[in-house]
Amino acid sequence: MVAGLGLGVALAGAPGPVQTMLLAESLRGGTGRGLRALAGANLSFGILLIALALGLSVSVPAEPALRVLKIVGGVFLVWLGYDGFRAREDTSGRGDRRRRLPLAARGALAVVLNPAVWLFLATAASSLFAAATQQGGRGAALTAALALIAGLAAGDAAVVVAGGTGLRRAGPNVARLMRRALALVLAVFGLWLIFL
Repeated sequence: MVAGLGLGVALAGAPGPVQTMLLAESLRGGTGRGLRALAGANLSFGILLIALALGLSVSVPAEPALRVLKIVGGVFLVWLGYDGFRAREDTSGRGDRRRRLPLAARGALAVVLNPAVWLFLATAASSLFAAATQQGGRGAALTAALALIAGLAAGDAAVVVAGGTGLRRAGPNVARLMRRALALVLAVFGLWLIFL
């Protein structure tokens, strides 16, 4: 259980597309907006982890599938970056009327289209759950999965709160600069996936 919790916190602390998207959404519309994106990201990842803990087998994607996942995921991240760069701050909580993709769906897609998620599931998470199953059965594997989800949720929530309250208090110019910088980082992540 402790290993799962620690691994979840470490995942949340590792900079990547999901954390960048969560911070960008929080800066864009506050903690509530960030939490809606976090709900989608953590729910989708949690479902994958629980399925794995219950015995679903995940292998490292084959090269053609991994390439498709990189391209589709990269295009999604470039779109998030473009959307974030052109967006204005939303302090009303109502959201931009032009948005067609709900925040929870953005969070879920940021997870599902991330090749690193599938590599993590096939390697580290599979090993953790296999060891837990050997020591205490499926219940132990499920407990490890829930601990991992809790650690990840706590770490991601800290990112959202930092963006939604802490960084926004620095003033509108700093917040706008940070939003644009994060949008650029998302686009660079996307381009990196597509071309490398």
